[in-house]
Amino acid sequence: MTVRGLFFGVYFYAFTVATVIVIIPSILLPRPLFLAACRFWLNGVMVGLRVFGGVRWEWRGVESLPPRPFILACKHQSTWETLALNAPLDFPAFVLKKELSEIPLFGRYLKAIGEIAIDRDAGASALKMLIQQTRAALEQGRIVVIFPEGTRTAPGQGLRYHPGVAAIYSDSAAPVVPAALNSGLCWPKSIWRVRPGRIVFSYLPAIPPGLTRREFMTRLETAIETESAALNQA
Repeated sequence: MTVRGLFFGVYFYAFTVATVIVIIPSILLPRPLFLAACRFWLNGVMVGLRVFGGVRWEWRGVESLPPRPFILACKHQSTWETLALNAPLDFPAFVLKKELSEIPLFGRYLKAIGEIAIDRDAGASALKMLIQQTRAALEQGRIVVIFPEGTRTAPGQGLRYHPGVAAIYSDSAAPVVPAALNSGLCWPKSIWRVRPGRIVFSYLPAIPPGLTRREFMTRLETAIETESAALNQA
């Protein structure tokens, strides 16, 4: 535990409990009003992270983003990116594990936002569902965010990239934007270990559709891992 982590952790849970109680009825409101309530909570958390956690952040490569819709394939080191990306990307459709959507109340919020919940134990049917739900989100003009490694990793570590990202790339005509970050340096797995510093989120040049799966996966992994390693050392 860090001192900053203690202050931010207490603030985070107190603010979340108080806010959730107040905005529960927003689930029944029209989508714009519901998202406004969610945005209030997200903004409050990010302000608390700055004030109590001493964490700052910057966005790189925003000017090179393609027009919506597109797929964002992102390194996943922290809870930070699951929160921070909602504002600039206007509540994208995150690909997440089904267990999160089954958490009481929290799962209702995820479903109302329109996240893509996948049962990772369902084998081929899970991949089919991922493709279908991604296609639907892209047709609505939304951005789809997927973590190719499937789970959070610590800075400097990496896992095998799962085939899901290649499947949705091959199925759609949307470009895939690789993204690297170093959020785990400031907000590791435990909220109580938050430490001050600067998080850098780097959008990398988009990968156009039409490549073979092998070419796509090679370009994607090389781009993300190379940039993430550089950010971790900065």
